[in-house]
Amino acid sequence: MNTQATERIGLIAGAGEIPVYFAKKAREAGLRVVSVAFTDEIDACLKPLVEKNYSISLVKIGKILKTLEEEGIKDILILGKVDKKMIFKPQLFDLDTLKIFWSFRTHQDKSMMLKIIEEIESRGFTVLDQMECMKELYPGKGVLTRRQPTDKEMEDIEFGFPIARYMADQEIGQTIVVKNKTVIAVEAVEGTDQTIERGCSLGREECKVIKVSRTSQDYRYDSPGIGPRTLEGLIRGKATVLALEAGRVLVIERDEVVAQADRAGISIVCV
Repeated sequence: MNTQATERIGLIAGAGEIPVYFAKKAREAGLRVVSVAFTDEIDACLKPLVEKNYSISLVKIGKILKTLEEEGIKDILILGKVDKKMIFKPQLFDLDTLKIFWSFRTHQDKSMMLKIIEEIESRGFTVLDQMECMKELYPGKGVLTRRQPTDKEMEDIEFGFPIARYMADQEIGQTIVVKNKTVIAVEAVEGTDQTIERGCSLGREECKVIKVSRTSQDYRYDSPGIGPRTLEGLIRGKATVLALEAGRVLVIERDEVVAQADRAGISIVCV
């Protein structure tokens, strides 16, 4: 936990393990957290770990910010996955969300999130950098597992890495699945887990999964990452390698992830 001591931190929480991890570490460090979760399910996970909790839909940005203002929050950390399909349901938006929505130049992740952060900071909040808060989660170069990737597997990784970076920089997705120097699947709006499922189904066995960051990744709103659920997908799909961009992709619950991979004979390599 690398967060500096502060009065209180506002945690805007999407799905996944990352918000829960941060809330646990913040509590251990004596930091006071007020959470706003996008669903009741996420809220239930955070409730035992935070000072105060709220469950407010993502499409109610005005209500979220008003709640944090009333709590006296100045610093905000945005963590977790968001259901991107919500952008196709503007009928559910509150007025503040509609105002932001109609100001989007595109519906790409970066464009939307920068506009949302601009709105948040215009109200006097500071949006914290995820990597600065949790540097311990970003492994450097090397192999994390007992099994090293083979020379042939490394050829697939070296083939796929620049393609993955290009797709990420085009705001398409940050994960690809490759086999025999062929791109089998590219992440889009469906997210990492479904991309792995689809790619491994099409490629059958021995696929390699590559996850990277954008060249100009903004860690205030998005940290590409993997966790135990990612490994479960690789195991079901009989993939053999998971390649991550070193120092820029986070690994949540690393001990469990590595143990899962070791049991399945999967190699995890940070490039």
